[in-house]
Amino acid sequence: MRGLGSLLIAVVLVTTGCAAATKPVSPPSVDISGKWRGTWSGYGIMGGSRKDQVTAELLQQGSRGTGRIVMHGTLAAESVPEAVRVAGAIGSRVEFEVSGNEVVMREELDGRLLTLDLRVEGDHMVGSVRDAEPAVTVDLWRAPAPAPAPPPTASAPPPAPAPAPAAPESAKAPAPVAPPPAPPAPPAAPARPAPRDFAEIPEVKPIYFDFDKYDIRAADAEVLTANAEWLKAHPEALVLIQGHCDERGTDEYNLALGERRARSARNFLISYGVAADRITILSFGEERPVCTEKTEACWAKNRRDVFLIKPR
Repeated sequence: MRGLGSLLIAVVLVTTGCAAATKPVSPPSVDISGKWRGTWSGYGIMGGSRKDQVTAELLQQGSRGTGRIVMHGTLAAESVPEAVRVAGAIGSRVEFEVSGNEVVMREELDGRLLTLDLRVEGDHMVGSVRDAEPAVTVDLWRAPAPAPAPPPTASAPPPAPAPAPAAPESAKAPAPVAPPPAPPAPPAAPARPAPRDFAEIPEVKPIYFDFDKYDIRAADAEVLTANAEWLKAHPEALVLIQGHCDERGTDEYNLALGERRARSARNFLISYGVAADRITILSFGEERPVCTEKTEACWAKNRRDVFLIKPR
């Protein structure tokens, strides 16, 4: 669950021959140029399964091409080769070849760092990271091309305005009219209360999350429903939702995960009729644990959303 970040792989293909490339077995039968979106699947820290986003923008030239691929969240995936996870912070150059409807993509300087074996069927491209243990699979779909803008419609030019009649030489210029007074400025919106102004109350209870997740569990949905009913019965109350994580994962990743947990609870309360402008969210990541033992039972107490209340 530590600070995952995103793995950026800049895909640059040299159109002339190079030592890492191999000659295509057959001419390419597909063109993978364009934008692709999908997911990669593997296993993260502590053996938990992971599934995160992949985006790609490719340009194929003959049997080779250039492009860019982003695999999000790989820093928390032990099944992704370590060299790829580390290099992802600064980017890895790769090259790829297309033979028929098969694509082989590898790290440009050393294919042992990363090799992807992919197969293309129409607008669907699937494959896996070679020699990854456990397996890492990639599933991509071609994004539709943007619709062309409609051509501008021709319109007749507007008729020229008729010339204004000349004023008689003896006519006097009209006296200037003073502009109406400006309307008063609207009152400034009241400032949102600072986090230190909020406090926990027993009527609004915290909820908890599974490892590396921000989905609302069934039992916690019942707690959130009771919290929503209390808030609807007390419309004068504002609520601050604090998202927390256990210590596993980087600081950056846990801050992002804590925000997702707080946002999930906020969306739940809004769906039950609590006004959105009454709710503020804040992530502390792993900074404020309630338990410091290195056990699963302790970590489970730290993976939480806390609800603090403040009168308007």
